[in-house]
Amino acid sequence: MNWYRIPTLQNQVCAPQQLNILTGLRKTIARNIRCHAFIALALAAIFFASEASAQAGTHFTVTINGAGQFTALLNDFLDIRKHESDTNLSVEELQRLVGSAPQQIRELLATEGYFSPAVASEIQQADGQQVVRLNIALGAPTEIGTIDIRFRGDIAEGPHADSERIERLRRLWLLQPGALFRQTTWNDAKNALLKDLLNHDYPAAKILQSEARIDPEKHAAVLSVELDSGPLFTFGSLQIQGLKRYSRTTIDPLNPIQPGEAYSQEKLTELQARLQDSGYFRSAFATIEVDPEHPHDVPVHLDLTENERRRLALGVGFSTDTGARLQVKWFDRSFFGGKDRLEAAIRVDRQSQLAGADLYLPALDNGWRPSLGTHFERTDIANEIDDKIRFDARVTSPMKADEKSYGVSYLAERDYVADAYPNNRQALIATATYTRRRVDNLISPHRGYVASLELSGGPKGIINEANIARVVGRVNWLSPVRSRWQLVARGEIGQVMGAGRDAVPSDLLFRTGGDQTVRGYAFNSLGISENGAIVGGRTLAIVSAELVYKLTPTWGAAVFQDAGNAADTWRGFRFKQGTGIGARWASPIGPVNIDLAYGHAVHQPRLHFSVGYGF
Repeated sequence: MNWYRIPTLQNQVCAPQQLNILTGLRKTIARNIRCHAFIALALAAIFFASEASAQAGTHFTVTINGAGQFTALLNDFLDIRKHESDTNLSVEELQRLVGSAPQQIRELLATEGYFSPAVASEIQQADGQQVVRLNIALGAPTEIGTIDIRFRGDIAEGPHADSERIERLRRLWLLQPGALFRQTTWNDAKNALLKDLLNHDYPAAKILQSEARIDPEKHAAVLSVELDSGPLFTFGSLQIQGLKRYSRTTIDPLNPIQPGEAYSQEKLTELQARLQDSGYFRSAFATIEVDPEHPHDVPVHLDLTENERRRLALGVGFSTDTGARLQVKWFDRSFFGGKDRLEAAIRVDRQSQLAGADLYLPALDNGWRPSLGTHFERTDIANEIDDKIRFDARVTSPMKADEKSYGVSYLAERDYVADAYPNNRQALIATATYTRRRVDNLISPHRGYVASLELSGGPKGIINEANIARVVGRVNWLSPVRSRWQLVARGEIGQVMGAGRDAVPSDLLFRTGGDQTVRGYAFNSLGISENGAIVGGRTLAIVSAELVYKLTPTWGAAVFQDAGNAADTWRGFRFKQGTGIGARWASPIGPVNIDLAYGHAVHQPRLHFSVGYGF
């Protein structure tokens, strides 16, 4: 803007010519001021209009065509999708996102084995807003061609060479010729191969080289992997830190590791599990130092945190099966002044009152753990009232992966149903149980299975009114389906043979229904109807399938279908079904499940709440 200097006229006398010149000058100045003021106002209006436009932002939607099953993948990771709800996005930024979208799509589809897709992007106007259309032609997927897996180190050469294991690893390779190539399966295959070496014998193993050569024209992938196992490691002596209250003799019978044997991560994990299950230790961590220069007789470092000798614990809880729960537990880890461990408890909830104690004796030289137990309980479930007493003596193997248990139990009860005369029942039985655990984590598992088989029996005699035989099988299976999906399946089947149900204590019979059995029904409400009550039957079957979608790393949504029932004979058995949806939370104490299920037999919904899996 030009500035004009106006002369001062005070105390001066001007000639007429001077006055005319001055008057013209003033008019010129006024016109310039008005002109510049108008320009300034126009510029200000344009500036504020552009600011308002920037504040309003560019509204658009994104349409993806032709991606098929990969639409969800693109929706999750495309930058333009992440900005779809951004109200402050400028036109220039939108154009940049549209321009970069095709390359991002190609990179994302390449992880799924599509290396030559045709991608076109355009912006159109529809119903007053802009529509970004991303049109995709996937083309042919890439298939696995040849595979070259090479090994170096002790597994391939020297005195510890193991050609059989090498061939087994090659057979177990996850990507076989002809299979579709995906980046995730390629990574999983390499990790599985390396993990097998790391977990057994070769904790210093590593991948030296890996390559996936893609031929976009032939839609083929040539894979090559080279691994170095490193030296074979062997265990040395056990070095313990953290012992204060307890002696080393508490640990040695539970130690599955023998000095000189080949390294195994499972043995380290088993040692930790045994010590934590013993009740004497709050935590246990077993590790070795992985030094390829010193692989033989490597010391096992065991860091322990002990539990106090005596402790009183108070607890409250809630479940939709039994309502509010109050529990008092007393722990004495030196009951007779030695290594005998007592756990006594009193528990009260809506349907039962229990008082009992278990005495765990010191582990035997082979690691097996003997124990004794006695429990008194009163239950009021589905209009059946039972006063029970139970005595158990059992011995349990130390291996958690393949756990065995043998025991003898005496059961006696007085059973009340409506106004009928009380029924007194008792039994003396021997039980053998085998449990096989193959899961990645015992607290919060993501894959694997847990299966168990229980066999019980007792002959007719002084206590048993008739021969009693009982068999129960259970299995829980978890499997990731895709990156965000998980399948949870379970099944249970049981049969009591010999004695009729009137001569068998209720703890040996079967009822079902509830949070972790057949959802959509009240706890133990499925069984045999008798005088307005639900009592146990001699046959049981339960099947369940659940599909969980992970919304976040800790939260998920589920749909499920349960079916099960209990009856007196298989001829009279009929499945009762429950269908529902649920929420899942991966909490620090295990999976938390909130389910809403519809019981088809009762024609009404029911809310369920539970923690953990029913293994």
